[in-house]
Amino acid sequence: MNYIYDSYSDAGTRENNEDSLVVCEGKNGFIAAVADGLGGYRGGEIASALVVESLREQFENDPDPDMARLLENANEYLLQKQAELGLKMKTTAAAVMINNRQTVFANIGDSRIYAFKDSCIVFQSTDHSVAQMCVDAGEITAQQIRTHEDRSVLTRTLGGRHGVRADITVFDEMAYDSLLICSDGFWGCVSEQEMCSTLEQSATPQQWLEKMRKLRNENVNQDNDNNTAVVIFIKEV
Repeated sequence: MNYIYDSYSDAGTRENNEDSLVVCEGKNGFIAAVADGLGGYRGGEIASALVVESLREQFENDPDPDMARLLENANEYLLQKQAELGLKMKTTAAAVMINNRQTVFANIGDSRIYAFKDSCIVFQSTDHSVAQMCVDAGEITAQQIRTHEDRSVLTRTLGGRHGVRADITVFDEMAYDSLLICSDGFWGCVSEQEMCSTLEQSATPQQWLEKMRKLRNENVNQDNDNNTAVVIFIKEV
């Protein structure tokens, strides 16, 4: 498989950018991840950077990387750094690992993974948030998460406790042809319909990301959060 990708991360109007991303291709295949830090006083940006760096290093050095184990180790590493630095820092994580056998999607928090086939969504990760719980209870629609007052109240994060578990989904490569991994500052201002329509109009990851960023900037309100995205096209060689 051939992976063609593009990415960006922007602070929005916030003083610090607490989002981090990693894209890495090597002997074990391909991994990409987005993390959105929480904690303030630079704790969030440190937490997200520590987690994506841990994922990259493990992926490169583990002879048989397992996504659940990579995230469990990243969580323990973050907890260790909390104690050393005296910072109560946490982060979300959304990660995709691809090799010749399978694709693994994993998420903790409200950074999201979308998989597309022929410009239609075939997979969307589920947020770990109070707003998502309201969707599950039938109190609001999935679209209303974007404006819900508790959208940012998370029920699961890295750095919150020992033994945190990611939601893991295993996919066959042939079931999708493109991916979007993004923080809530991105998907909160770009609807799923807009993701699909811009993908249909794009021949490259760069074009797709540029179109979505333009829409995001048009849609954003006064609360212009950190925003980060990785887009990937999968090409058969």
